[in-house]
Amino acid sequence: MSFRALVTALGLNAVPAAGWFIGDWSAGTMLVLYWMETLVGTLLVGGRIILHRRMVPSQGHWNYQAPQGQRPQTKSGRSSYLAAFLVPALVFTFAHGIFLFVLGWMMIQKNLGAEVRIEPDHLLIGLLGIAIFQVADFFFDLIWLRARPFAWMERVGQQTLGRVFVIHLTIVGGMFAVMFTGANRHFFGVFIFLKTMLNLSQVIPQWQPKTPPAWLSALMDRIGSPKYKNTTFAQYWKSTDDQEAARIARNEKPF
Repeated sequence: MSFRALVTALGLNAVPAAGWFIGDWSAGTMLVLYWMETLVGTLLVGGRIILHRRMVPSQGHWNYQAPQGQRPQTKSGRSSYLAAFLVPALVFTFAHGIFLFVLGWMMIQKNLGAEVRIEPDHLLIGLLGIAIFQVADFFFDLIWLRARPFAWMERVGQQTLGRVFVIHLTIVGGMFAVMFTGANRHFFGVFIFLKTMLNLSQVIPQWQPKTPPAWLSALMDRIGSPKYKNTTFAQYWKSTDDQEAARIARNEKPF
């Protein structure tokens, strides 16, 4: 686990948490801050991708092969990694910006003025706080960017997309909590905690064994699946690992 990644994850969650629990920021301010954190983070990752493909041009950047089930759909069958990352991230972000605006208008109609209001001074403080962590992380990455493989860049993009989905679930859940519950602030605090835990899980190394545990293989062989009906679960596991390794190696080749 990268110590810097852990500090960044903690910092990005500590700023809104401090505003909510200590600064008594409104729900409207918090939700807009989360949305802006997503937008800024997405654009900074897009900047990393552009710089990385100039320094380390590879097949993955210009003719990206995504993991199974995530194939980019294009007429030519080819897609740059910048497009594969940036298009869904920005579409999702702007769609939820519209959703946020509509729900905010509905909250105003329900006379939830105290919680729905956006406090410019609090929003500016929060945005400055998260920007410090995001920009510092960006410039630290630039120092070693030329030495990073494409697989690292892909992993950063996947983690960012994961954060986009988590933050927008927080936005949706938080808005509905404010609209339809009586314990608005207590309920919204749960989303802050869950977002923090999910973000931290992304920077903790994942257990990736070369072979599945014996008990799992036995259980899956007993259950069965059309995916490996003519082989064992252990062989299917190895086959998918080999396919992923071949995909990664293919993306790393010079373009």
